[in-house]
Amino acid sequence: MRAILAAAVLAAMPFVLGAYQLSLLTGGLAYGLMAASLALLVGHAGLPSLGHAAFLGVGAYAAGLTAKHLSESAVVQLGAAVLAGVVFALVTGWFAVRTRGFFFLMFTLAIGEIAVQAATRSGRVTGGDNGLSGIPVSTLFGLETAMPYVVVFYWWALAVVAAGFAVLAAVRRGPLGAAIAGTRENEARMAAFGYSVPGVRLAAVTVAGAVCAAGGALVAQKDTFVAPTHLGVGVSVLLLVMVLLGGRDSLAGPALAAVGLIALRDVTSGALGDKWLLVEGALFVLCVYLLPEGLAGLWRKRARAA
Repeated sequence: MRAILAAAVLAAMPFVLGAYQLSLLTGGLAYGLMAASLALLVGHAGLPSLGHAAFLGVGAYAAGLTAKHLSESAVVQLGAAVLAGVVFALVTGWFAVRTRGFFFLMFTLAIGEIAVQAATRSGRVTGGDNGLSGIPVSTLFGLETAMPYVVVFYWWALAVVAAGFAVLAAVRRGPLGAAIAGTRENEARMAAFGYSVPGVRLAAVTVAGAVCAAGGALVAQKDTFVAPTHLGVGVSVLLLVMVLLGGRDSLAGPALAAVGLIALRDVTSGALGDKWLLVEGALFVLCVYLLPEGLAGLWRKRARAA
């Protein structure tokens, strides 16, 4: 019921917000989906990552290149982004899931940096340091000719985000989610039950990577531009902050934190420039000390108290 109510409220936002605020909310929702996909790894699988932005970038470049060379259809671009995310997750995840703890964290960081270098050095394909520009505006079932594009694209993004959340929620609640949580709690026991621990973890990485790539497609479609910085450690850290601020054991918490941080960045970056990162860092420190379970944990405590 809460999910339906939240979807209804979000769907009505074009009738309340102006074009700029609606565009900002669209970006926040895209990052919210990507933060939720990271929460599946950090909280449910126990696999903290510093390279999750690589999936964002892979999805964004796949969508952008598809738009420029194959199809201007938003649906086709989304499909290409998800496929690219799955392939990238399978290839890199096969190696990553065979590491543990700190080594997994460092391995994902290395994957992210390799992805940045690949995007930078493949100038003929990706545009190199200058980024992939000139991405055509995506077509959205012809609806963009009947109403303002910012409104149509917002509803498109909301539909993609809702579908992504449905996938993440289904995985968490289903047999695969139980297996993922089991490998987090006790690898030896899961192996004794006949599970392939690396295989289960690879499935978690693949689902998270595919959903994050879908969010990356939305970023490329919204901004009509992709740059190597989209894959960098700075974006990965931002996604991780969203997860910790919202609550790593929740999907809605990181999404809410993402919308709030994107709005905060818009407000503070205009006044402080790059120093807005100090505000982000202060929030992270306060969250660690005051909200160790994030906003979702605070909500659960208040619900139990009531």
